[in-house]
Amino acid sequence: MSEFKVTLARIEAVEEGEQGKQIRAVFHIERDVISFNVPIYLRARDFANSEMVKAARNSLHRMFVELADQSKVWDISPAELERISKMNVRSTE
Repeated sequence: MSEFKVTLARIEAVEEGEQGKQIRAVFHIERDVISFNVPIYLRARDFANSEMVKAARNSLHRMFVELADQSKVWDISPAELERISKMNVRSTE
């Protein structure tokens, strides 16, 4: 399997909400046939313009670290994966 390719697709100001002016950084993630976008929202007042991309990358990283931690319970051993891949649960008719 190839590595994920992560690019900053766009960065834009969004309308002011309860927390003031926000910035949306959208990352495009792809690998092989998988492709999706992840928006990251930051408060504009918290970061200088030059640091916005760095802060957005950090938020993206933290999000995936948390996702990996939450999904640890889904992990199965290679032997278990092989065992269930050999199960025929579909009808052959």
